[in-house]
Amino acid sequence: MSEAFRYKTLSGLEIIERQPLRKRNGLRLLFVHGISVGAWVWDAHFLPYFADEGFPSLALSLRGHGDSSGRDRLHSFTVDDYTRDLREAAARVGSPVVLIGHSLGGAVAQNWIRMGGRASGVALVAAVPPWGLAPSAWRMSMQSPRLFREVLLMSTMGVRYADAAVLRGGLFSDDVTPEQYALLMQGIGDESRRIGPELQGWRIFAPMPWQMPRLLVLGGADDKMVPSDEMWRTALYYGTSALILPDLAHAVMLEPRWETAARPLLNWLLTLPD
Repeated sequence: MSEAFRYKTLSGLEIIERQPLRKRNGLRLLFVHGISVGAWVWDAHFLPYFADEGFPSLALSLRGHGDSSGRDRLHSFTVDDYTRDLREAAARVGSPVVLIGHSLGGAVAQNWIRMGGRASGVALVAAVPPWGLAPSAWRMSMQSPRLFREVLLMSTMGVRYADAAVLRGGLFSDDVTPEQYALLMQGIGDESRRIGPELQGWRIFAPMPWQMPRLLVLGGADDKMVPSDEMWRTALYYGTSALILPDLAHAVMLEPRWETAARPLLNWLLTLPD
């Protein structure tokens, strides 16, 4: 397995990097995490997997997350702030770069493209749809009111105020054991209170469809945060199709069946010009 290097940029952003022993082509992968976590979620499985497949693989922790600076100012940050972090990280990685954004990270990736960012490809993994999460949240409030309440508490008060057992059903499939879940919860922190309203669709963060480079829309069939039909609509908005994977929930990169998501992502990467 490739070795992980952890370092910080001049502005205090944490980067986790794994380099392949032999590069497959010129593409570099930059992974962007979702709410309340950090770059570590990608290093559990995805970074070593893709490095071993020949791709330089890097993940950043957005400001206030992971080991990045700014935790004391977390609740002042917006999607545009996180987009500036992505711009800095992408400049460090260099071209040609492929972005892989999960959940909130998908919104940040879309916003970066909207603001003129250039990438060889973008993979939206269980990502916030271009119009925001309001339709998904409304459905969750009707179909899973307890989960809706705990997600609302997590996003407004902090994860320590939410019921961990209820969140487990929204984030993970039944394959995740209680022991695995307890360990994963230790890495989950708070999120900026300004992000929740923005992700509901109160502001524009999506590019026009023709601005988007080669795109993959991918997610889990058991996702209660971003339902599969919302992923299909995201794909339709950008003029492509979605890949919905069985037996996976929202946090696909941390599931015991994580390779179910990694393999089609790899197959898509192999179709991109370097």
